[in-house]
Amino acid sequence: MKIFATAQHQAYEFLRDRIILGEYPGGMRLKPEHIAETMGLSRMPVREALRQLDSEGLVTIHPNRGASVTLLTADDILEFFEMRAALEGVAVRLATPNIGDDGLHDLDHYLEKMRRSENDHLVWIDRHDEFHEFLCGWSRRPRLCAEIKRLRITIVPYLRLYTAHFQEREIPGYEHEVILDAIRQGDPDVAEDCMRKHVMANAHNIAHCLSDARNVIPAAGSSADSKPGSGPAGALSR
Repeated sequence: MKIFATAQHQAYEFLRDRIILGEYPGGMRLKPEHIAETMGLSRMPVREALRQLDSEGLVTIHPNRGASVTLLTADDILEFFEMRAALEGVAVRLATPNIGDDGLHDLDHYLEKMRRSENDHLVWIDRHDEFHEFLCGWSRRPRLCAEIKRLRITIVPYLRLYTAHFQEREIPGYEHEVILDAIRQGDPDVAEDCMRKHVMANAHNIAHCLSDARNVIPAAGSSADSKPGSGPAGALSR
């Protein structure tokens, strides 16, 4: 049973990382037999991994038609941002009274790591997510944090494409420094408002980047049967 669980997790991470990287674009069919053969696994853990990804929204399982990478529209992406803005705003409101000087010092450290990685958009996104995850953790609401992370992961492929084509990382007036300034003021309502506006500041631009994404990534009708590590960027290491 433990071996099966390990195989399922391996398949899950392999598929999730390729979807996040954009190597498996929206609409691509995911054939369990091809994936299992590529990874040297049986089909069952791959099918279970697909079910897990379906529950998280990255994969869509169609009755009698198999599974495919979830194909998002610009409106879908905008909705994910709206949901994330609402939930992350709540998280920061709850977190603000809990963050002391040590927590603010750590957040400044995460922010500095983001600044140092501005010339590498992929590293910058990783540092960006670390900042937000650490900040939300101070809410002490693990289920809330898990849902925020799920929403953030869903839009990562489009954020990667956007930051690859546009140098602007943050919209003036809505930078991460503004959030930290609000937290230092100690007003949870102000901090929540700043976080909501921060998340939504670039949402429309990233959502409309979807049309460009479909010209950059492989055709959506292809199937997943390539070898692990192949493709333009390989698998994420996490």
